[in-house]
Amino acid sequence: MEKETLSHLSDHFIQKARFSPIKELIVGETGFAFNGKVRLYYEIQRPKTTPKGSVLLISRNANTLLFWSQEFIEVFVKKGYNVIRFDHRGIGLSDRIEGWNKKNAYKLEDMARDGMAVLDCLKVKNVHIIGASMGGMIAQRFAYLFPNVSLSLCSIMSSGYYYDPTLVALNSNMKRNFRELFLAFYRAKQNFDQQVRAHIMERNLWVGNGEYEIDIPEIINEVSYEIKFRKGYNKMSFTQHVTAVKKSGSFLEKLKEIKAPSLVIHGDSDPLIDISHAKKYLSCLKEGKSYYLSGMGHDIPKKYTPQILLQILKLFSVSANQ
Repeated sequence: MEKETLSHLSDHFIQKARFSPIKELIVGETGFAFNGKVRLYYEIQRPKTTPKGSVLLISRNANTLLFWSQEFIEVFVKKGYNVIRFDHRGIGLSDRIEGWNKKNAYKLEDMARDGMAVLDCLKVKNVHIIGASMGGMIAQRFAYLFPNVSLSLCSIMSSGYYYDPTLVALNSNMKRNFRELFLAFYRAKQNFDQQVRAHIMERNLWVGNGEYEIDIPEIINEVSYEIKFRKGYNKMSFTQHVTAVKKSGSFLEKLKEIKAPSLVIHGDSDPLIDISHAKKYLSCLKEGKSYYLSGMGHDIPKKYTPQILLQILKLFSVSANQ
């Protein structure tokens, strides 16, 4: 979507949202788990019948559990699965990390153990793991660290080594967009309208070249809910999570030891993590399958969600038959 059009629509929908109720986005049971001293907020949605299994959803960098839409979750619940999502450390209702600096920074392995702490709290013995972007990197580590817990692994728009020097890096245009985005968030500070506009600008960066656009009213509702009913966004979480990715390094060799049936999902017009990353780490997975989507960017838009969910459910069936 063009910048001028995006700005005009953003202003229109923000003004309209002032007179509209905020839709509830947390509909399941909630609680807190602990990984050591780090408190982690989680939600679990349960099916009406006896569950056939559990699904753990792991969000991307600097995103709370609200990254996963209710429409995405409901498909699994209706199929009979418990669905668990949680706020990463450093964001949402999970603990901010006091005294954080790059020397004592946590790693993706620590964030994988956060997920395990949530499962332990809920007394869940095994789970299907789904992670997106940085969440996919965490999901990979989860499957490696906890092989007896991991029934299957689905890694969406992710990488086995984001800083791989042999693969496609960010182009100059995307770097410029990032600088503009950081400036927009800096200027927003505590101004609600400007915060919302910055989030809309961010989501628009991830759109691929397929025939779809961001859902501005949905984004406004999500951001409004996050800011008004939760702790809001932590401006330090992005830096902390990027540092975790850098500090954790390559996971390509360890991927070869993962035994769980795995699915790699990626869009062929992803502007942040090129599809070459998916193809490389797929080759490291012994039980890996791929599902590449034409036109999808670094997001999970509604247009592609039914196809993605169908492939994930097929993965669950493969796992059940092993």
